[in-house]
Amino acid sequence: MNGTNEAREGSREWLLLKIAECMVEPMSERTAERLSAYSGAYNAICQWENRKPSYSNLAKPFTQEEAKEWTSAMQNVDGTTGPHWTLEQTNQIMTQRGINCDPYQWWVAMNMVYSDYSKVAKKLNVSNIDFYAEIAKAFLDDQDAAPDKLARYYEFVVKH
Repeated sequence: MNGTNEAREGSREWLLLKIAECMVEPMSERTAERLSAYSGAYNAICQWENRKPSYSNLAKPFTQEEAKEWTSAMQNVDGTTGPHWTLEQTNQIMTQRGINCDPYQWWVAMNMVYSDYSKVAKKLNVSNIDFYAEIAKAFLDDQDAAPDKLARYYEFVVKH
């Protein structure tokens, strides 16, 4: 009996890995079919065991090393590469606004927003610290997102 439980546990982990692999591939009909099959099998195992499916293992906690790797490779829409703000600058912004979160996540979120949206912000004449801070805060405080949103975004969306 114990071997069966271990086999199911191994199957769940394997299926989660396959689901994660599908999530980083460009979506196609074949990828969607595979994703559906893996997800269905995973849900069936969870139902068999009377447990709620948990996809929380798909993203590991976000680390300082990942923050540095991500920001250093950012290709900003203004043509620059790397972080727009230093960690010290974003820490100051966080303190001034009374924001309580991981400093590295805040640093990445601020720079991610600048990297991806500064061109639009300038076009709409809202390119200022308040705009970037509010968008970064909204991204991190997303109430309907899964836990560790930034880690999931890094793992499944960002090219690396």
